[in-house]
Amino acid sequence: MVITTSVMVTTLAFWARAQTSLPGHTWFFYGNLAMIWWLISIGVEISTPVLTCKIAWAQLAWLGVILLPTFWCFFLYEYTSSRQVPRAVVKLAVAFMPIVLLSLILTNTFHGQLYGPDTKLVVRPTGTYAHFDHQPLFYVVIGYLYLVILGTTITAGLAMWKANPAVRSFFVKLFLTTMIPIVANVLYIFFDVMWFDSDPTPFSFVASLTLVVWLIADNRWVDVSAIARDMLFYKSDDVVLLIDLEGNLLEANAAAHDALLLSNGQPTTGLEGIGPIIDTLIETEKLPDEPEAKCNNRHYVARAYPIRLGKGQRLLGWTVSFVDVTVQTQAAERARAAERVQTQFLATVSHELRTPLTVVNGALGMLKGRVTEIPPETINHLVGLAAKNTTILASLLNDLLDTQKLESSEFTLNFAAVNVDDIVADAVGSMETFNATRNIKIRYQGSARPAVADVDESRLHQVLVNVLSNASKFSPDNSYVDVALDTRLDTAVITVTDRGRGIPAGSEEKVFGRFTQVDETDHKDVYGSGLGMHIAKQILSKHHGSISYESELGVGTTFTITLPLSGAHVRAA
Repeated sequence: MVITTSVMVTTLAFWARAQTSLPGHTWFFYGNLAMIWWLISIGVEISTPVLTCKIAWAQLAWLGVILLPTFWCFFLYEYTSSRQVPRAVVKLAVAFMPIVLLSLILTNTFHGQLYGPDTKLVVRPTGTYAHFDHQPLFYVVIGYLYLVILGTTITAGLAMWKANPAVRSFFVKLFLTTMIPIVANVLYIFFDVMWFDSDPTPFSFVASLTLVVWLIADNRWVDVSAIARDMLFYKSDDVVLLIDLEGNLLEANAAAHDALLLSNGQPTTGLEGIGPIIDTLIETEKLPDEPEAKCNNRHYVARAYPIRLGKGQRLLGWTVSFVDVTVQTQAAERARAAERVQTQFLATVSHELRTPLTVVNGALGMLKGRVTEIPPETINHLVGLAAKNTTILASLLNDLLDTQKLESSEFTLNFAAVNVDDIVADAVGSMETFNATRNIKIRYQGSARPAVADVDESRLHQVLVNVLSNASKFSPDNSYVDVALDTRLDTAVITVTDRGRGIPAGSEEKVFGRFTQVDETDHKDVYGSGLGMHIAKQILSKHHGSISYESELGVGTTFTITLPLSGAHVRAA
């Protein structure tokens, strides 16, 4: 029996030596060597009929007895955690403690604290064996070994507890396999249970080692395909439900529990968003034509798979997965929004280009070849119309170019300490002839305190002109636009107030968006590129400033521009 077992262990040792990719394979190999030494010692002890020889070989067997549980614990630690055993622990458990204990064990002849004087030879028809008189040192060594075994049990138990549900059954088997030699040793120490008139512990260790090899290498214990399928269920980010024919929940994966807060046995037909899809599936045994659902601000597309015992067998239930397509849906919506913006932009720009081009073309057409026939005042009027509309075209093209530059590194600002009052006054002055025929006046009230800020003068002037022209366009005839500059702590505040129609609530994105206008109808009476306020906001952002508005329908709108005064901030490079 000992020879057969030793051959098995030797085979396992060679197998472990070749498994270089197996975590802890070195300790598994050393454990097999310790096991071989233990078995050889036991074999010699059993075969010899002399008591002194039995005692001597029993003492020598302790080398394997002490090291085998240690190597076994180290193997389980590295195999289950994929981490190496700390070097300090290796020195303590593989060198220091074995040397100390073996020194005490091998000197038992002098102190008698391992096996006492009542150790005797027992003769049976099947053979002879030694009945050892265990002394305190024996229980000290056993206590140390049980500490190691406790560590082994904890290591295997933690691996079982922390294991993913898909592979937990494997770690349960590993834990139970680890317990086999522990149970055998307890039966031997405390209940004198023996096997072939000997300690059954080494043979139970052989059984454990063999089963572990089987666990690791044989799919009859570790069904890799089943684990992979379970991993798809447990670890998938998609919502996966197992339901019966009535729609009651049988099981759900972690993603489903997180997204829907489900419990087993709960009806799924009433769940938000996905309930109607499951209703259709149960009633018609197929998904609706558009199996899309929205739940908790997430978008899903359903997939359903019938559960049957075999082809042609009756239907038992359904596996329903809801693939999260929120990112794709949002991307599609952004693409549609961008397409709408582009369409609106093309319509707006084409209209804005067409109107002044028509005027310019008409004026030049009337002048072509008939200059001598047309009165001077008519010529001046036509030239004035052409010049005005050429300016409009240039302004539109400049807005388009500025918008492109704002999104690239080509847009640069030249900062300098400037009195904001001078820039505002200059912008107000440049607007005197804007919509002169409508008699819209701009009134400006400057600041009582100097308002010096680090700004790009031309760009801030552009911002103010955009805001003032916007206010003038939406003001009724014969009205006023009020402009004021004030300083509040370390901030310059510019307000522009018109008495126009006002802006509906929630229109911020349209007011400051690209190519958008609050009034996007075909019968609007004020046109523009839809870029002016967007450009203003971007330029002010680069100045560490801001622009916002307050509006009341039918009363008017006040735009507020803020700029940090010089020294109020450290400008980003």
